[in-house]
Amino acid sequence: MADFRRCFIALAALALLFGAVSTVSAQPFTCQSTAPAVQMRAEGLTEKGGDFVLTCTGGTPIDPGAPAPTVNIQVFLNTNVTSRILTAATGATDALLLIDEPSVAIQKVCTVPASQTNGCVVTGLGAAAPPPTPYSNPAANGGTGAYNVWQGQWLSTQTNSIVFNGVPIAPPGTLGGNRIFRITNIRADANALGVVANGTPLGVTETLTSSNPSILPISSNNASQTIGSVQQGLVVTTGTAGSFQQCTSNCFVAANTMTLNKGFARSFEVRSIGANIGTPSVLNPQDTPGTAYNTETFFYNPGLTAALGGAAGTADFGTRLRIVFNSVNSGVTVWVPVDLGYDTLSTLTTPNEWNLSSAQLASTTLSLYAHLTSTEAGSYVAVAANGTGCSAGWASVTVDSTGKGEAIYEVLRANTASSTENLVVPIWVGYTANPGSNIPALGTSTVGASFAPVSTVTVASATDPIPRFADTSKAVNDFTISKCATHLLYPFVTNQAGFDTGIAISNTSQDPYGTSTQTGTCTLNFYGASAPAAFTTPANVAAGTTWTTTAMAVAPGFQGYIIADCQFQYAHGFAFVTRVGAVDVAMGYLPLIIPDPPRAENAINGASPFPAFGVGSGEQLGE
Repeated sequence: MADFRRCFIALAALALLFGAVSTVSAQPFTCQSTAPAVQMRAEGLTEKGGDFVLTCTGGTPIDPGAPAPTVNIQVFLNTNVTSRILTAATGATDALLLIDEPSVAIQKVCTVPASQTNGCVVTGLGAAAPPPTPYSNPAANGGTGAYNVWQGQWLSTQTNSIVFNGVPIAPPGTLGGNRIFRITNIRADANALGVVANGTPLGVTETLTSSNPSILPISSNNASQTIGSVQQGLVVTTGTAGSFQQCTSNCFVAANTMTLNKGFARSFEVRSIGANIGTPSVLNPQDTPGTAYNTETFFYNPGLTAALGGAAGTADFGTRLRIVFNSVNSGVTVWVPVDLGYDTLSTLTTPNEWNLSSAQLASTTLSLYAHLTSTEAGSYVAVAANGTGCSAGWASVTVDSTGKGEAIYEVLRANTASSTENLVVPIWVGYTANPGSNIPALGTSTVGASFAPVSTVTVASATDPIPRFADTSKAVNDFTISKCATHLLYPFVTNQAGFDTGIAISNTSQDPYGTSTQTGTCTLNFYGASAPAAFTTPANVAAGTTWTTTAMAVAPGFQGYIIADCQFQYAHGFAFVTRVGAVDVAMGYLPLIIPDPPRAENAINGASPFPAFGVGSGEQLGE
């Protein structure tokens, strides 16, 4: 009887124990998701997204020594994933999944393809209070430590997706604590989404799926987070286009300005923490989970590089800015400064400076700085000034045979806390006039600006640079080279009351003084009684020749004055008024020469054609 009672008590104790265990196990394993919606440049093809964090609690801990069950965690974006591919053959990328915020010293990566075959085992530690994390167990894997970082795989058939294969899931249990899954180094094609017309930012959304929800439950209301807010990153404004004459040499003259304004505070970034004017290409570790470093580089632990097959998370350079010139007139040299800077304590009208001294470069108030680099997508190579004389301290823009050239600046110091800074790029030109050889060529050059390098690759890539951008530049007029002209005023011309007027125009650009010969047509504009439409000479007036006509021939019945616009610099004229048939009464005069251009911006033109036009304004005779 006593034995029976003892057995009954033991059975009751076991029942109570199992009842307690079942109560503990019955608490479900649940997860909640969060993500910061970081600002993304609308021009960007490889923009950094905010880390998607899944925080899970409860569940049943894995028994000590037992392997945790695995799932595949797949990420989907509402645009293409553009993280860097580190191994082209397998699609292994630099996108990473970190479990339980591992410190730098214990980060151990499970790479593709090992993760595809469940080759990275994590064993349980059982239930304890506070619960230990098996993902930081130093005794695991023969003392080499537990896996806690998984490498993402990009599938070319799903360009908007990354999958993390074979991720072991070990719930923390009901004695406290949680399990944190952090997905980082997800880059996105933000340009594909654009910017809403009313200025409302669009969002890059990230959605998680679990291949086995019974192992890793992700509820529908926690599956998606906005990881990026797409906004315009670069706002470009342009000054007034310069206007120059072909016949007047200019050693170094201001043509235009481009102002590169930040769209938001973080839109201009250096390559890595520690990168600066003296160390532009440095790559320092950025390996603390959840830290916002505000650089072009993402999460980067150099200690994982060998295992991953490449430097995960790194950018190839800091933010680059591209000034692109098109249709640059043959014979014109375009000059830009090598330095661009924004000094918060500058006494200038605008706090922008260029061609900075060593003292200015060392100043802590120089909050934003960029320097000219040699290529759009290559490694940073500082370009030195090559101007001499009037252009000393400036760099010439290399222009190809089509008239296209670029100036590329890399940001080497950035203030990611201010959105009001900008960089002003002054554009200057120089040329030696030789109108007879059409130097400089006539026409209008255009200019535009964008982030750099520009690319059309909008998917993950193993070879294309990070960052890269869509070409959003908009061409505007930069400067114009106009043909030199002479404007002749014939104050009285008549073909009335039996009179006629002979009109002569000589092209005197051929002379014994080495003047560059010029040719061009002349257009006669009539003002007065019975004025006909403008008349243009049927052919160019060649250098050293004289074109003649009469009022009767080109403007019968007209009486008034004529302004003749000749498309060459040295035109002279003569008018001869006589009775028809050149009998009885006759007189002649030289027309007045109106300075070229006929109107000045400061509106100084008066009755006299002579004031303030100076050297190169053409001969002014016959007042």
